[in-house]
Amino acid sequence: MKKNRMTILLVGGLVALGTASCAAPATTLDASDAAPNAAPAGQPTSDGSSGSAAVDGGSSATSTPGSFTDYTPEAVSAATADEDVILFFHASWCATCKLLASDIEANVGAIPAGVKILKVDYDSQTELKQKYGVTFQHTLVQVQPDGTQIAKWSLSRDLDALVKEIR
Repeated sequence: MKKNRMTILLVGGLVALGTASCAAPATTLDASDAAPNAAPAGQPTSDGSSGSAAVDGGSSATSTPGSFTDYTPEAVSAATADEDVILFFHASWCATCKLLASDIEANVGAIPAGVKILKVDYDSQTELKQKYGVTFQHTLVQVQPDGTQIAKWSLSRDLDALVKEIR
């Protein structure tokens, strides 16, 4: 019985935290969206420096900028062997999912190069949930381009915590 009370208190606290962040998540973001004042590659910016479309987070050898987009099977299969693909099982009604999505969106430029975070609709992707054994929202699954699971974890509180879990 104590365990149930603790779970209720924990979930209640997370819901309370999540209600402060009710911004609707964008459907497609990538590192180029993170710098509204950035000029196209080779063009001068307002500070006189040369703009660049790629943002390198430093944790990957690839030069492909990190991204945060909605899930499609093609987004997974189009990934290269050098890219880390993370499926973020997100529910629109989930307070902690909203917090993580908001943090990712606010820090999209900090997504390491070669990391693809794909937002999966928890409520409609039943087959995908079954494939990866996802039993609750706010679960993250790292997969290979062929869909093979590499790792699974839950409740990353922000982008930094998510990135630390990538193998």
